[in-house]
Amino acid sequence: MLLVYSNEDAREELNQMLGNEEGMMVIGEVRSGEAALAEARRLSPDVAILLTGNNTLDESIIYSARAISEAQLPAKVIIMTESPMRYLVSAIKSGATGILPSDIGRDELLSTIRKIHLWFPS
Repeated sequence: MLLVYSNEDAREELNQMLGNEEGMMVIGEVRSGEAALAEARRLSPDVAILLTGNNTLDESIIYSARAISEAQLPAKVIIMTESPMRYLVSAIKSGATGILPSDIGRDELLSTIRKIHLWFPS
């Protein structure tokens, strides 16, 4: 799993939620769109979580989702933001497989990651 983030506190919380889960491992963390694409190419993760820590989707998140999608990499992109309904169209247009609220619970997040991984094969 590749984790792309724009907020250090949000990244740390998500990393703690997923870090000890069997079958899930954060294999890379980046802060920019260009770095996200480079890491996705290098690591070939099954899932890339693009996490924004505020109430906006910054350009690096949208760029990352679009770049990973257009490069036809195997990663399924999940965007996490405080206002998922507000950015649903932007997320879909960018090639994201899903968009979730950043305050999602651990069990629901893990379930969603697994479902996306199974329902959308590479």
